[in-house]
Amino acid sequence: MISVKNKYNWWSRNYQNRLLIIGILLTGFSVYEIPTILTFKSSLTQIKGTLRAADTYVTNVTDRRGHESRKSELIFYINERQQKFYLAENIGDEWRDEKYENILQGIKRADTVTVWVRKSEVDENEPQVFQIDNDNTTLLDFETVRKDKIPLTAFMLLLGLGSITAFLWLRFPGKFNKIIGTSEKTT
Repeated sequence: MISVKNKYNWWSRNYQNRLLIIGILLTGFSVYEIPTILTFKSSLTQIKGTLRAADTYVTNVTDRRGHESRKSELIFYINERQQKFYLAENIGDEWRDEKYENILQGIKRADTVTVWVRKSEVDENEPQVFQIDNDNTTLLDFETVRKDKIPLTAFMLLLGLGSITAFLWLRFPGKFNKIIGTSEKTT
């Protein structure tokens, strides 16, 4: 028969392992977004051309818990390049995304479209878009794209590092207290 102490240790370690996995995943996702946040205008380059095709789409998406929301997408192509320019964002329960509709109307009326992408992504099939300009107007601003990701990235990074710290504190309380300089005895 399994003793109560062993059963407790198994459940305790199981939840500790979950904390570690969640912490690693959240930290990894936030680290993936850090290059977008730390991108500077000097690391971008312009791709200019005339519009070949452009459209917006709103599609229903469902998460694993069954909650439905809508995703807005703007997809366009430039004649001089064989690239797809793609923007997407969750718009919640809205039926239209005015932001992408305004960008679409702006690039359709323009003689030339300028898309700003990272210099390292100029030849990629689907580079990340940081700014869109038409003849003389900025339709999507670089600072807006960059700053939109900061709150979520910071939250995920803090939650991920907090989960990893909680795992270390629960799994190795003596060593953890020794590292941070507390003299409390935990059992």
